[in-house]
Amino acid sequence: MAKIDTILIEGPDCSGKTTLVEQLKNTLHWDAKALHHRQGDQFLRYLKEYTQQQEVIFNRGHYSEAVYGQLWRGGNPFSNDEKELLDQFCRQRMLVIFTCPPLELMTIRYSQRHYKQQIKIEELEQSRQLFCEVLKDIPHITYTSQHWEELEQVIETAQKIVRDSGVQYDLNRHRN
Repeated sequence: MAKIDTILIEGPDCSGKTTLVEQLKNTLHWDAKALHHRQGDQFLRYLKEYTQQQEVIFNRGHYSEAVYGQLWRGGNPFSNDEKELLDQFCRQRMLVIFTCPPLELMTIRYSQRHYKQQIKIEELEQSRQLFCEVLKDIPHITYTSQHWEELEQVIETAQKIVRDSGVQYDLNRHRN
C-alpha cells in the first residue's frame, strides 16, 4: 500500500465540498487546491497535478471534469485509457471523499446562495446522478454533509487513513 499523500474531494455543486476542504485543511495542515475546469488537454493537466502534488487536498478532480463535460461540454474529455490511468492513480495514492447529500438539501443550499451559479437548479439532480455513476467503482468515503457530527467523523476517518497509510493498512475498511 502506497502512502496516501493527497485527498480528492468530489461531488456536485451545493454538496458540502468547500466546508469539508476547509476543515480538512485546518486539521491536517495541508494545502488545498481547486481544480476547476480550464482550457487545454485535460488528461495532461490532471496527470501533472496528481503526480506533482503532495500533502494537498484537491477540491474537484478529473471526476468533476468528466461529469461537467457530459453535462455542459458535450462529452467526457478523457479516452478510456486516460480515464483508467487517472482512476488507477487515485486508487493507489489518494483518499477520495464523495460529498453526496440528498437532493433536497442541495436544492435548499442552492436557493440560499446569493450569487449566480454556473449550474442551474434543474441540473442538480442530473449532476448528482452522474457523480454517483462515475464514482461507483472507485473506493471512497461518502459524506452526506447533513450534520456536524458526520463532518467530524469523516475528518477523523481521513486523519486515520492518512496517518496509517503505507503501513499495512487496509484502506477499503473505511470506504463505502
